[in-house]
Parts: sequence; C-alpha cells; structure tokens
Amino acid sequence: MKNYVLFISLMFTVLFSWGQGLHTQGTQIVNSNNEEVLLRGYGPGGWQIMEGYMMQTSGFAGSQHEIKEKLVELMGESNTETFFNKWRENHFTQRDVDSLAAWGFNSIRIPMHYNLFTLPIEEEAVAGENTWIETGFELIDDVLAWAAPHDIYVILDMHATPGGQGAGSEINDYDPSKPSLWESQENRDKLVALWTRIADRYKNNEWIGGYDLINETHWNLPGNTLLREVFEDITAGIRSVDTNHIIYIEGNSYANDHSGLTPPWDDNMVYSFHKYWSNNNPGDLDWILPLREQQNVPLWMGESGENSNTWFTDAVSLFEDNNIGWAWWAVRKIGDIDSPYAIDINPGYQDILDYWQGNGSQPTQTEAFNSMMALADNLLVENSRFRKDIPDALIRQVQTDETIPYNGTASVIPGVVHMSDFDLGKNNFAYYDTVVGDYNLSTGDYTAWNSGWSYRNDGVDIEKNTDDVNSNGFHVGFVEQGEWMKYTVNITEAAVYKATVRIATQETGGEFYLSIDDQEITATQVVSSTGGWTQFSMFEIEDIILPEGQHSLKLHINNSTPVNFSSIEFENTGTVETVALKALNGKTAANEKSLEVTISEPVLEASLNATEDQFTVLINGQEKTVTSVTADPSRDRLIVLNLEDFFLSGDVITVSYTGTTIESQSSKTLNTFTDLIINNVAPQRVVIPALIQVEDYDFMEGMGLEDTSDEGGGQNLGYTDPGDYADYSIFVPQTGLYGIKLRIAGFSQGQIGLYTVDENAVETELIVMNTVITNGWQTWETIADNLTIEKGIHTLRMRILTGGFNFNWMEFDYPDSDGDGVLDGNDACPNTPEGAIVDVTGCEIFSLPTENYVLSVYSETCRSQNNGSIALSAEENYTYTVSLSGENYATTETFSSDISFENLSAGTYVLCITIDGQPEYEQCFTIVVIEPDELIVNADRVAYSSSLNITLDGGEVYYITLNDETFITDESSIALTLSIGENILSVKTNKECQGVYEKTIVVGSEPILYPNPVQDMLFINIGLTNLARIPVEIYDLTGKLIVFKTYSPTSNTLSIDVSNIESGFFVLKITTSEKTHNYKIIKQ
Repeated sequence: MKNYVLFISLMFTVLFSWGQGLHTQGTQIVNSNNEEVLLRGYGPGGWQIMEGYMMQTSGFAGSQHEIKEKLVELMGESNTETFFNKWRENHFTQRDVDSLAAWGFNSIRIPMHYNLFTLPIEEEAVAGENTWIETGFELIDDVLAWAAPHDIYVILDMHATPGGQGAGSEINDYDPSKPSLWESQENRDKLVALWTRIADRYKNNEWIGGYDLINETHWNLPGNTLLREVFEDITAGIRSVDTNHIIYIEGNSYANDHSGLTPPWDDNMVYSFHKYWSNNNPGDLDWILPLREQQNVPLWMGESGENSNTWFTDAVSLFEDNNIGWAWWAVRKIGDIDSPYAIDINPGYQDILDYWQGNGSQPTQTEAFNSMMALADNLLVENSRFRKDIPDALIRQVQTDETIPYNGTASVIPGVVHMSDFDLGKNNFAYYDTVVGDYNLSTGDYTAWNSGWSYRNDGVDIEKNTDDVNSNGFHVGFVEQGEWMKYTVNITEAAVYKATVRIATQETGGEFYLSIDDQEITATQVVSSTGGWTQFSMFEIEDIILPEGQHSLKLHINNSTPVNFSSIEFENTGTVETVALKALNGKTAANEKSLEVTISEPVLEASLNATEDQFTVLINGQEKTVTSVTADPSRDRLIVLNLEDFFLSGDVITVSYTGTTIESQSSKTLNTFTDLIINNVAPQRVVIPALIQVEDYDFMEGMGLEDTSDEGGGQNLGYTDPGDYADYSIFVPQTGLYGIKLRIAGFSQGQIGLYTVDENAVETELIVMNTVITNGWQTWETIADNLTIEKGIHTLRMRILTGGFNFNWMEFDYPDSDGDGVLDGNDACPNTPEGAIVDVTGCEIFSLPTENYVLSVYSETCRSQNNGSIALSAEENYTYTVSLSGENYATTETFSSDISFENLSAGTYVLCITIDGQPEYEQCFTIVVIEPDELIVNADRVAYSSSLNITLDGGEVYYITLNDETFITDESSIALTLSIGENILSVKTNKECQGVYEKTIVVGSEPILYPNPVQDMLFINIGLTNLARIPVEIYDLTGKLIVFKTYSPTSNTLSIDVSNIESGFFVLKITTSEKTHNYKIIKQ
C-alpha cells in the first residue's frame, strides 16, 4: 500500500559527518580527504521501473504501464499491486549489496521511477501541486542503510521522469497519449520539485554519491536549449537545499550528445555518458575525452552492459585507462546470461507470456497471480542462477591475465572435467573463441557471443542438455576451427590414463585433440556421428601420459565440423614405462618457417643433433629442406623442424621420421612415423603482389567503414584522422621494388604512411604518399609510387598521417625499377631517365612541357557580339599545326611562334597542337570564351517601411535612378528610401548592351488591391503599415462572411487565394493601424 503525504514532508534523514562525501576537484571525483575515488558500480535495472526486454514482453508490452495494464486485466488491481510490492521487496536486497561489496564494487546507481515518489500530474487533486509518496524514499533509505557499512556510494538516477524523457517508452515508461516531460511545464515543475525534495532528504548523507538528473534523454530538442534549461532549474532546486552532492549531467541522444550543455553551470558537476555495443579500442573514447579537458570537469560512464565478458573487461579497461569511473547494467534479468543473476522463467509466467502473444489460453485470475508471485520469488539470490564469471570479468580480469578454476579449486584427475567449466579468465587466456562480443554499433552487424545462450557470459558457446552421464547439464557446442578451452587440473599421479570424452554430433569428421601446458597429449581425434546433436556417447582415447601436479588442460578444436562436448573422464590405466615413445601431433610454429612435433615424453635434446636427414617434410606434395632440428626450451616434449623457406596458410604439410637416434629423457627410442599431418595454424596472409581491399584488415583503429560506389563495390575506410591505422598480414616471396597504388576520394589532400611492424610493435617506414583532392567522397582516383619490401612475413600497417579522405584499396604490383609506370616485366627500356614520358613499352617518346605554350583568352565585350579571341604563343621554335574547334566553328592553321583567332562567339573550344616530324605528339587544351553576365536586379521593399533593398549582379558599375535621382556604385547591393506614392526605379550598367531594369513601386498609406477584376490570386499592397497581424475579410452582397484570415506579413504585399470563391461581386475588408478599409472586388 502506498503512503501518500500531501504537501507535508514526513521524512527522516540519517545524519553523518561528511567524512566520505564525494565532490569534484578539477577533472577528478574525490572524497572529503581529497583522495581520488574511481567509481565502480552496478545498477539494479528493472527494480523500480520494469523494461519490456528485461521482462521478455517487448513487442506487446514494452513499457511498465503497458505491462501493468496487462496484469490488471489478468488478475485485477489489488493482485497486481501486491505483485509489484513483492517484486520491489525481492528484486534488490541487503544480500545483493553485500555481494556487490564482496565482488569489489564501490557504488550503486539506483534507477528511480518518479511515480514511486509522487503522483502523475493527471492524478493530482489540485493542478500544479505535488502529492508525495514514501515508497520510493523508503527504498532508497534501505539501500543507504545496507551500503554504508561497506563504504559503498549510492547514486540516484531519475530513470523515468514525469511524462517520460524519451520516445523509447521501455526505458522511461513514456505514454504517447500523455504529454512528455518536454511537452508539459507541469511535468517539468514536478521534476524540479521532486529532485529538490530528494536533495533535502539526503543532503547530509555522506554515502549519497550524487544525483544523476535525467537518464538517457532522447527527444528532438534543438540545440538542447530546453534540456539545459531544465537541468539548470533542477540544479537551482537542489542547491537551494543541498550544496554538498555531485550533480551528474547526461546528454541527449541516449546520454551522449552534450552539445548546448557547456560550459558547466555548477562547480560540483560531472558529465556522464553511456556506452553500448561499440568497439573498445584505445581511441574509442576520443569523442568524449575533450569534454573533460575543455571544461575541467570529471567524466563518468554512467551505464553500460548488455554484452559479453570480453566486451565487459575491455570496456572497463578502456574507462579505467582513461581514469573514468563506471556503472554497469543490470544486477539481474529474466532469462539472460549477461547479468550476475539470471531469473528463471517459471512455467506459469511462460503461460502468461504465451497468452499475451496469442499462443496459449488465458490463465485464471488465481493462476496468473500465483505465477507472478512465483516469478517475484525467483528474484531472490537463493532462487537465481549466479553468473560468477560476470563480476570476475568486471573486476579481477581487468587487473590480470591470470586464469583461475571455475569452481574455485582445480578439477582432480582421475575424475570428471566438465567442458562448460573452463577457467575464469579472458579470451586467449582461459579460452579462445572466434566470436567474443557484440559490436553492432561499430560494425553494423549483431553477433551472439554465446550461441547457446546458457550458463556463462563468455565467448564459448554453451547449451543445456539432459544427458545423465557425467553431465552438469551443459555442453560446449557450435565449435569452430582453432577454438580451445583451458581447465586447471590437479593430477594426483604421473601415469598413463584413458580419457572418455562425452560427445554428441549429427555429422562425421569433427576433429579435436588435448594438450597439457600447451603440449599435445593426444593425436588429432576424428569423430563419427552419434546419431544426433543430443545423443551423447563415449569416445575413448587410450595411452595418455599425464604428469603429476597442477597443470593446464586444453581441449582444442581442429576443424569446424560441429561436435558437442559435455565432459571428459580420466581413468588411471597403468605406468608410463609400459608405453612406447611416439609422435602424437604436429602443428606449424608462429614464425611460419618451423614445424613443431610433439612426442609423448620429454625429449633428450642431445639426441636431436644431426637428425635433419631423418625427417621428410612435404608441403603440398613437394619435399622441403629441413635446415636444423632443435628442442624448445620451454616445452620439453617438442621437436622443432626448422625449414629453409616459409609456408602459407592452407598449405598441406606432412612429416615422416625414419631415424633411430632420437630418444626421450627416460632413454626410450622414438618410434618411426609416416605422413604425420601437421595442423597448419598459420594466419591468412596476402601474397604480394596483390590487391588488398582496405576493409580486409586484421585490426583497425579509429576509422569507419561505409559502402562504396567505386568499381567493384565493397566498402571503403572513411572518417580518417591523424593517428588512425589498420594492420594487414602479408607475405613477400622476394625482396624487391614494388609498385604501389592507392585508391582515394575526398575533398582535401591527406597523407598515408605504409610501415612494417615487428613483434615489439616497432614500425619501419616503407613509404609516405600524399593523396589527391577528387572533390567527392565517392569520386575515386588512383595514386601510384614505388616501395621496397624485404622477403618474408610482415604485418603491414597503413597509418593516416593527415586525414580527411576515403580509402578503398591498395595494390602492390611487380617491381617498376625505373619508376616510369611500366612494370619491369613489360619494360622494353628499363633505364628510362626520371621524369621522362614513355609509351606502353616503357620507352621514351617526344614531349614538350605544357609551359611551352602561353594561351591568352579574351571574352566578348557584350553578349552575342562575337568579338572574343584566343592568342597562342610557343617558346620552342617548331613548325606547329594548330586546330581549333567549337560549336559551328572549325579551323586549322600553322605557326612557328605565335598565332591568334579572332571574332569568336562565347563557348567551349578544343585547341590541339601537333608538330611536323613528330607523329606521336599531340597537345590539347580545352578553352572557354565567356561573355558578360546578364544584368540581374532584385528590388525588395522592407516590410512596414519605406526602405528598398536592391541587390545587383552581372555588371562592373551600376547606375541606379530612383525618382530622377541617380546613384552610382560598384557594390553588389544598395539601400534606398521610397517616397509615398508612385516610385520609378531604373538600373543600368556601363555597358549599354546589358539593357535597363525598370520597376514601378507604389507606396501609400492606404492598401492597394490588384488585379481587380480577379480570377485566382488577389494581391494587396499594404503600404507602410507596421502591424504584425492584419485581418482580411470578404463578404458577399448579402453581408455573409465568405473568407476570414489573419495574415502575419513578411513583406508589403499580401497574397489571397480566391480561386474557390464563385464569380460575382464582393466586399473586401482590411483593417490596418490607421483605419478599416472596404473595397469592392469582382471575382471572374
């Protein structure tokens, strides 16, 4: 039951000393000891305001008031109120606050619904007054009491304002049938009053971390003027009672548009932004960081989440690297994996959802009520699914790459290891998955990081199962080549083991293998169909040698044929001495020039000497030279075969061994083997020469992708700024000079650098090229140059040195040693001098510089006078033949030094020059002979005045005559004063051929109507009247009002459409500041 308090404040405030209270100090948030506080927070989303997507009701009940209306229809007002009370009671409790503290969080951002504190304006008994409700205050009081013992700050977030602050109704309970916050002064007044009351209640509480005034405004507010006005009004209200606490300001457009909200209007203020579904690269906060530095205020990332653990860790690292505190969303949600607590959908609530979607029958009132109360009970920690991986990703994984056992202690071998219980940790450390987050705001494509959407929020794809053998209810599926999972295990005894892998698959051919401490312990295993994706069976692997102690076990996926993995059970089957020394597996090394063969026991390094000839390496069926055989200093079961040359991704590689000299440290002799398949894990590389589409990068920082209209389609890089870069993996088969072409579009000249990057991130410059101006973002041109690249594998970095252009592709050609634009393979003249003009074979041809010619073009003196001319002179003395052609004109002449063409009309001409004795030579120019512009005059009278503004174009000197007074000007505009009555205006230039502009302008104190009689449009010259609004009435001869309209004139002439009036006689009445005028008009 809500407690209403009308006009009287019945509040209690727990008073504290201001020992821990937060305030701003420059760009930092500090406590009262001026110690910086980096806020790490969580928000109980869905507690005070339900959102449809969190309730699984989006599409048919997105906002809370819609959900509530549907519940009232199902189970009545009283039951619905009981449910909401229980929902709020269970959704966020002291146990949740205790957990947040234990996990390492120091703040809570409470999303508030205004209707738990005050009535909507539509329900107020007296308009403009405020009825206060204690429910919301009591909820905050509870959280403050729970948070204080843990030194946790509570930030109050107005998530749903009176009327709603955005058209997206789910997040702020906006009802389009009622005025929004921005459409109602009453709603805005109520919001100011509510914040003032909140501030007054908590003004002395040191654990209030501040006031987040309006969450995620998303409304068309030009210049954000009204948004700032409301913020300033709220600030004034708060500061009238509370001068202590921080005020957090979110921008428009879901918090991120702060235009119009600077400079800050309070000296204890923080700008807040939100971040969802975008990249987390080092430069991805460059759009918001200048706000902090320019305004000298802190930044706070007030809301983020709804993504994978990888995204979470990377985002928090990005924030904290930039000294920005943050708050996450949300502590619990229904049927989701990206919150610490997942709320199960009970069968009764599922029935309600099905009914609302038209897929089931209507529950009874009792059934609906019981189902909703069961859902509310599922909110409690003891009834929720705890996702331990999420707080770990947000706190611990930000600080370390270390992995830890998922269940707290290492899995014991002999025993069962569940595949879904891989270690807690980052991608590439606890597991590797090809899809690890959703970056749709940056890429345009949504990706599900866990395709099974179960159990954990990591990139590994996990599904539920009902298998009853060695199962924890979940399995790993949707596997792709190269993926792996890591498990910390404690092996009780060094021995030989049998591994029984619990798998299910509908396809044959899936491959996997196991490793310990990154050394294979099995050969690559090939799986046959078990009959279905949920039909699990045992897959046994014998004779696995495992060392004693704590180690890292990995399950490696060797191809993309799908297999579901539930568990592995290890059984001790004997001693190591009973098993022969054999080769288990092989893979390519990171240097892409070595092969790694793993054997079953540690190798005796001395036994590898002079064994090169005992190995046969075939790459795509061709034998390759082994230059040396070495041990690996950190992996004692590895034999490294070093090759003479590089291999590429996609190459088929096998190794055979026919020797007898290689031994283990336990003195066993390595068994020979034939055609051991080497797992080729070399990365994809572009083999030079080749064309590289710039969107095919390995990594990119700072730029954006957009579709291109250039030939070939695809995408181009845009939004280029200095420091942006993209990396590409290339292989250069031979050192040499290569031609390089870049495809460019844009409005400004930029600069691109190409570099190779070594393993220590050191860049070596290959070339720097200036781009060209194409005068269009999709108007493309190609620039070319040459560069030298060393043989080998490289990371090629394309770095923007000066931005402002688009970039579509880069192409590496075979070498062009003399730089004449003809590749060496096609160059018949390989040593052409620099700068020479060559033909398609690369041989120099006769040429003259364009500056050999001087062209002078003279326009017509007047339009259509046909007295333009062209003069041509040549610096070098040759016998030239010149042809000039244009519309209705053609002539050919010879000359040696100069020539002219007279009596030309205005137009475009093509002038081409040839030279006797040089048949391949021709130089052409396009020439335009112009004529004077037409005289253009615009004479506009200023409304309500006698001023006349005249704009002029087309002439050099203007002669303006008004009422026999002449003015001379070479300016493009002039202002003159009109007289009462008829004004005669004429304008001419210093060229008679441009004619004379004439206009009569009538200025009177009384309106003038024309034309009369009238057919469609009647004009009224209103003279010098200065009324802002002028009523016009038309009556028929019986006195009946036919037309009435009030005009707001912007000029001295009103336009009245009378086309819909029948023919006849009428009386027009117009009222000016002087008097009322009546006119007889005839409608034809």
